[in-house]
Amino acid sequence: MTDGRLKQIRESEKQSHIEIYSNSGLYKEGSWLRKPIKTVLEIIPHLAGASRLNVLDLGCGVGRNCIAIAQSFKNIPCKIDCVDILELAIKKLYDNAEELGVASCINGIVAPIENYSIKENEYDLIIAVSALEHIDSEESFLTKLSEIKNGIRSNGIVCLVINSDITENEKSTGKEIPAQFEVNLPTKKLQTILENTFSGFEIIKTTVSEQQYDIPRGDIVSDLKTKVVTFVARK
Repeated sequence: MTDGRLKQIRESEKQSHIEIYSNSGLYKEGSWLRKPIKTVLEIIPHLAGASRLNVLDLGCGVGRNCIAIAQSFKNIPCKIDCVDILELAIKKLYDNAEELGVASCINGIVAPIENYSIKENEYDLIIAVSALEHIDSEESFLTKLSEIKNGIRSNGIVCLVINSDITENEKSTGKEIPAQFEVNLPTKKLQTILENTFSGFEIIKTTVSEQQYDIPRGDIVSDLKTKVVTFVARK
């Protein structure tokens, strides 16, 4: 991918997320942020009984998933490193964490995911929801998966939700437009990569679901179709 194409994608994603985050309240009815994703809620019981937790949320946004984890484990030492490329997202993350009483758990980090180095055996849980497809290249994507594998402690859990086979069309005309994603893998290839990378892990959940979203793209609305791969495994 050329530098120009990467810059164009990131600017498009920045503007669409700024619009969404500016107009959607966390855990408010009528917002797509009204609750954490189902898979994250399903993971929480698997961590019951922990005496302390160290968590990484890659592509955390305004805290949709990490704040729910913090609320569930606020009575034990719980630290969540929250990485997002947008300064606005991290600002709103801190505001939301303060409002919901879990600010002490949250460590916000403004950075592209590919630039955040994951230490070995550092985390009990790593989540990345609709985030790894925004790494700058397929090579960096594979490197980051390896870092995630090595960054999980024994008995720790990896929760990945990744879009694949993505297409976008201008909603008003049906005209195809370039998908605004840095990594757009075929579904079967992505599944094979995940299975091979996390070979030896206990698979907790693996699914593929077809989904459609209306996404603001500057002065148009994109009809985005994707096959969402969900992969949850314990080391």
